[in-house]
Amino acid sequence: MLLFLLLLSLTLSQYRCGLRSKSSLPTAPLSAPGTRTPNFGMPIDLSNPRLPRKAKIVRAIYIIGAGPSGLLLALLLSRHGRSPSISSPSSLFGPPDGSGIGIPVTILEASHALDSRPRAAHYGTPCIPDLIRAGIIDKIRDRGFVLSSMTWRKPRTFEEVGGFESGGLRGVSLDGLEGVPEGVWGLPIGTDGKGKGKGEGEEEGEGKGEGEEGEEGEEGEDLRTHCLVLQDLCKVMLEECVERGVEVCWRHKVVGVGHTGLGDEDGEEEKGEEKGEERGAWVEVEITGEDGEVKERKKVGGEGCIVVGADGANSAVRKGLFGDEFPGFTWDRTIIATNTYYDFDKFGWSDANFIIDPENFFMAARISPSTPSTPSHPSLYRITYAEVPNLTHAQYLARQPFKFQSILPGSPTPDQYQLLTLSPYKMHQRCAPSFRVGRVLLVADAAHLCNPWGGLGITGGFVDVGGLYDCLAGIWDGKADEEEILELYSEKRMEKWKTVIDPVSQENFRRVSGQLELEKDEFLGALKEVKGDEKGVGKVLLGMMGVRYDFTGHYRR
Repeated sequence: MLLFLLLLSLTLSQYRCGLRSKSSLPTAPLSAPGTRTPNFGMPIDLSNPRLPRKAKIVRAIYIIGAGPSGLLLALLLSRHGRSPSISSPSSLFGPPDGSGIGIPVTILEASHALDSRPRAAHYGTPCIPDLIRAGIIDKIRDRGFVLSSMTWRKPRTFEEVGGFESGGLRGVSLDGLEGVPEGVWGLPIGTDGKGKGKGEGEEEGEGKGEGEEGEEGEEGEDLRTHCLVLQDLCKVMLEECVERGVEVCWRHKVVGVGHTGLGDEDGEEEKGEEKGEERGAWVEVEITGEDGEVKERKKVGGEGCIVVGADGANSAVRKGLFGDEFPGFTWDRTIIATNTYYDFDKFGWSDANFIIDPENFFMAARISPSTPSTPSHPSLYRITYAEVPNLTHAQYLARQPFKFQSILPGSPTPDQYQLLTLSPYKMHQRCAPSFRVGRVLLVADAAHLCNPWGGLGITGGFVDVGGLYDCLAGIWDGKADEEEILELYSEKRMEKWKTVIDPVSQENFRRVSGQLELEKDEFLGALKEVKGDEKGVGKVLLGMMGVRYDFTGHYRR
């Protein structure tokens, strides 16, 4: 039970498709649909006999969706097996014969650009190892920051009923942590950003590790919750994908999905493979022009390919496999996510604050680094609050000033804050019947959904991605049996959703919406027991790693 409680506190053609993002394209393509730009002059010839045999088993991986989970998986796959001394495109791709490359990966995205809507912004402890091994943790810290404190409060008086400082998650060794593969997780490179995440109110170099004094050169990682608004994180990941030669195909809308060479329990698959048949997967896509009209319809992928549906809650890949079947339910409450400049510092609030109330519950979490705050230059906050369902966007916008004046400290009027964005959302608890059918796989929101209170949606999705990467890398390297490990991926990630993500996120929402008795709340009671004990808090919060699973334990040794 304690593990469930801990997680509440915090909460990631056959091969080419014809469109490539260039390095000057952080959010949208320059090339028109149907055109191709060279892979630094070195296209990969999959028929090349000098390629390792494993490349003939898995020729390429197609990721559907250029959202956060799809981009993160592409980064991990593109980085697999590369030299630690990467300094130029030529060294990035190795010799022209294709040796030394990452796993061939292509992203197909239905839209013309990245999603710019306000969504997630905070990434919890369990997914930090995957952001590290993707090679982007330093950029996240440079462009964002690390949360240091979290508090639960009563409404109106805003009296604190529980909370913690997360300093005990600095300088943590990843060796032996639950669900974290040994060594450097299958990559020939070391980690970066060792223990140097800068939290609120800290100067560079001030972060102390667990049981350390924070001297320069301190070993370990900063596993506190990291913050960078999702649209900015996706820009970072897209930039990295382009630099690494990942092919990104915009305006490629998936309208069908299929798989080949699956066989049956009597071994027909093996017999087919003896005759030269390969397992594979494909998608049918509609390629649209700038005018939105369909210019071409074609099949992408085929034998030797794997398809990963990372295309979000309305996943076309999932619907292609299971139709409208997406078991679970939708909450009868609507929430409104806003990005707002408001001076919470003058009230002494934490980096993240949860206000508990049956009708007017809300969250106020910092999403820009703290500066000497003044009324004219406050920090940017994600303010997410409860609303009645089934209104129009215009009606929610009209109600917003009244809501802020009613629920926020200081009862501010519109001249006292700056509202940048406002987006209504419905909340869901759903899980696909399976995360795998043959060589078609589902990950993150395409596979499962949960309410956002506690951040388990984006954090759990990134953990899915890390686990799936380990499975695919094991297949590519010949260290894992494909059938066994892909079935295990579906089984274990579904199990983690059902036993951790779903019940914990539900309980977290019930807590903030006033459906739990505070005096009997075991989670808030556990926080009180370790209050003021940095090491104790760190050990308690590391229980969140239970949402992970180490698939490399099933590699052939």
